[in-house]
Amino acid sequence: MSNTPDKNIKNVVVKKELLGKVTGSNQLVVRFRLVSEDKNRKSAYSQIFVTESGQVSIGAGTILPVGNIIFVNWASGQVSTQILYDIFVGFDSLPPTYKETTASRNYQFLKTGTTSVRVVIQASSINPAINSSLKIYDSGTVSLV
Repeated sequence: MSNTPDKNIKNVVVKKELLGKVTGSNQLVVRFRLVSEDKNRKSAYSQIFVTESGQVSIGAGTILPVGNIIFVNWASGQVSTQILYDIFVGFDSLPPTYKETTASRNYQFLKTGTTSVRVVIQASSINPAINSSLKIYDSGTVSLV
C-alpha cells in the first residue's frame, strides 16, 4: 500500500469568468486565501498574481432611439469569458462618461433633450475609464433628431 502525502488535499478550480474585473491593461488580478479545515486556526493570503485576461475585440452592436428611450445592444466580440461590461454615454459631442456596469448585453436610458449620443461599451475594469484596449462596442456619434 502506497502512502501519498497529499491524499487529504482538496483541489479547487475557479473558472476564469468568475475572477471579476480586469485592470486598464486587460489583466486579471488574483489573490487567494488558504483556510484550515476548522476555519479558525490558521489562514494565509497568497501573493498577488497578475495574469492576462485574453484578447478583446470590437464586436457588432446597434443603437436604436425609440421615443424618449435609447436602446443599445452589443455582441461580446472575442471576450468569451467577460461577463461584466462598463457603459459610457456622451451627449451632444461631449466625451462619453461612465454610467454603470452591467452583466447584460443590452442597455437602455432616457434621451434628455439632446441631439446626438455616443455609447461606448467595454470590458469592465477596476477603474472605469475609456480604454481602447478594452472596447467591445463604440456607436460613434448617432443623431437623435
